[in-house]
Amino acid sequence: MGYEHKSSYISSKGIIMNKAIDGLMTVSASKIKVFRKCSRQYYYKYMLARNDRPEDSKNVASLMGLALHKAIENKYRNNASPTGTFQTVMDTTLDEWENAGFDIKGMDYLSRSKKVGKDILNAFRWEQFNPTELEYAFTLPFPNKENPLVNMTGYIDLIDINGLVVDHKSTATAPNQDELDNDPQFFIYYWAYQQLHGEAPWKVVWNHLRTDRLYEAHIKEDYDFKLGQMIEDIQDLVNSGPHYARKEMDSFCRSVCSFRVNCYGNKSIMEG
Repeated sequence: MGYEHKSSYISSKGIIMNKAIDGLMTVSASKIKVFRKCSRQYYYKYMLARNDRPEDSKNVASLMGLALHKAIENKYRNNASPTGTFQTVMDTTLDEWENAGFDIKGMDYLSRSKKVGKDILNAFRWEQFNPTELEYAFTLPFPNKENPLVNMTGYIDLIDINGLVVDHKSTATAPNQDELDNDPQFFIYYWAYQQLHGEAPWKVVWNHLRTDRLYEAHIKEDYDFKLGQMIEDIQDLVNSGPHYARKEMDSFCRSVCSFRVNCYGNKSIMEG
């Protein structure tokens, strides 16, 4: 299918495609990626009761991404000022985080992030997409309703009338092709579109907002292999625990993970 601009409509806000099966665990691409990286982090982030769970930190980079997503959605849905929405979301969310007492990383990047975000929105080519769905939420039995392992949930940023599935990313760097082709998020988007529409999407793309480039995730060619790999990962996730082994401390633990002290104690701060 080639791209052809057509007239379209945008579905009403809040559409959720929910075909969940009662009694099954619900997983997402984020959960799968965390589990692949570190099962102990998965345990702290998702398995503990909320009151017992160590608090994850917030950061300005993720706040900028959140504000950009809201601005793009609001522009397409309501023709609202994208930079106005962006500024409002940045300010109100930061206030909420501060009032809640969150540890907010990257505050020295706040002013720069506001400029970067507004520059992205001012350069955004709004005519390149013709959306029928925005922030489309789904919960579906995986891998299918006949043989379900889990309920798979996710949000698709934008679905174009031509079957283009788009995920907006505001990271400083673009992915390499291997990372993109094997990212659970993009495989799940491809799978979910197929479940919902009875056919494969035209393309699933990473929209790199900083460079205005679309990077296609190559899913179709190895779909069956990737599906089998995903099934194995989910079986491991479902059958893991109640013990989640602590891995040997590495650079990710020292510089990225919010749960380092919970794993290794206060000594890890000195070692970092």
